[in-house]
Amino acid sequence: MKGLGNKSVQTAVDIERRYDFYRTVLSILIAFFITIILIFSISSVPLKDLFSFLVGPWQSLYRISNIIEKVIPLLFTGAAVCLMFKGGQPNLAVESAFYIGALAGTAVATVQGIPPAIHFLLCAAAGAAAGAVVCGIPAYLGVRFHVMVLVSSMMMNYIVMLTGQYLLQYHMVDPSLGHVASYEYAPSARLPFLFPGTKIHFGLVIGILVIVFTSILMFKTKLGYRARTIGENVSFAKYSGIKVGGTAILIQLMGGAMAGLGGTCETLGINNRFAYGGLTSHGWDGIMLAVIAGNDPKKIPLAALFLAYIRTGADILNRSSSMPTEVVKIIQAIVIALICAKGILSKREYKAIIKNAKADEA
Repeated sequence: MKGLGNKSVQTAVDIERRYDFYRTVLSILIAFFITIILIFSISSVPLKDLFSFLVGPWQSLYRISNIIEKVIPLLFTGAAVCLMFKGGQPNLAVESAFYIGALAGTAVATVQGIPPAIHFLLCAAAGAAAGAVVCGIPAYLGVRFHVMVLVSSMMMNYIVMLTGQYLLQYHMVDPSLGHVASYEYAPSARLPFLFPGTKIHFGLVIGILVIVFTSILMFKTKLGYRARTIGENVSFAKYSGIKVGGTAILIQLMGGAMAGLGGTCETLGINNRFAYGGLTSHGWDGIMLAVIAGNDPKKIPLAALFLAYIRTGADILNRSSSMPTEVVKIIQAIVIALICAKGILSKREYKAIIKNAKADEA
């Protein structure tokens, strides 16, 4: 955008955003087209299976509630990843932050006798704190010792998972059960369901508030501006006097806290005890959503709905036909690959920017 006037620069930014949207829509359409080809190639009743996949998730209130239930944890991890990636640090420990948040919340939720008014708040605080620590450690190592955050955060996932399994099996397990699970949560710690007959719990409201908070933080505050500046150009951020190290660590701590809070809300919303045998993949889903949303938290709910929709459709296919569930994984991979392919529509985007720049000069 060198040499463009202020108006042209703003127009160019708007064009880039518009073409990012076009790329996302085109990627989804191509992915569904390939899905249709796969279904017709594999299924013995392709039209029936295609209808089940595309329309099945909306055929009953129960299935619609399943979509919303799948969305809830994704709001937290998606917002967390958007915040951390926008700050320029690809922290993958959001996966283990979600897990340890659920485990830390469990440790408080199994304590009896705490007043209902504050019990969940204590669980949420424990989960958020644990998640912040898990994501903060790789961030600190990166700033203080120049350890690659991508590598250290990936290793953190294994450390946290194995530590959590040890704590569950040897210190938190309920010996009266025939399987490995924690003691039952106190009723005062559980999140209430919003709609009878479903598992849509109050975590949905908290997740929406997290999305709003993240959007305001990223685009309406000085901290968000500093984080975005670091993510776009570290050298310029240092030249501008921004404390890069402290800001980066703070952003990672906040993202980890969101993921940990999500883990607490999820387990206290749908379960009556902690029984995760390992990592839940919600953190990896958050990374996928952040890519689809272009690291914009305002777009996370739509991206989460899309992902939950195709997964619900895949579940229906798995139950009603011989179609393998790997089909949905293929769709996800294709969507991510195409959205990341900035070369799609790049020539049209470039021509549109130049055309508007010339019009501005005239």
